[in-house]
Amino acid sequence: MRVALYARVSTSDNSQNPESQLFKLRERANNRGWIITGEYVDTKSGKDANRPELQRLLEDCRAGKIDIILITKLDRMMRSVKNLLSVLEDLDRWNVGLECIDQPIETHSAMGKMMVTILGAVAEFERELIRERVKDGMARAKAEGKHVGRPRK
Repeated sequence: MRVALYARVSTSDNSQNPESQLFKLRERANNRGWIITGEYVDTKSGKDANRPELQRLLEDCRAGKIDIILITKLDRMMRSVKNLLSVLEDLDRWNVGLECIDQPIETHSAMGKMMVTILGAVAEFERELIRERVKDGMARAKAEGKHVGRPRK
């Protein structure tokens, strides 16, 4: 089985390290005797479907180089249900599976596809909650007379 490993972190600062995800993914692939064809790592929001490594991954899937994509959690792949369903439709057409190792999800069965859709909606909901909390915090800080936004030069 030819497997691609996909990891994503939201920020490029050192507070998040994709190596934590990749370590687990490599271990799972090696334990199964799968051939790792590539590692794809993005440092960008999960809402944005135009991530360079995700696009490269999908191109390799389209080209028939990959049988399955291994991720740790569904929200590492997408935080938008619309984008997730679009990618899943493409993967299905290209006969490429998706498996999450920290969530019992795979896309080879009807139940697995349903669970992916539900968890995709939860990931999007979480993203919106975070956005609302940030906006509330910024409004409070602004009301207290604090500078909001990038540091002044």
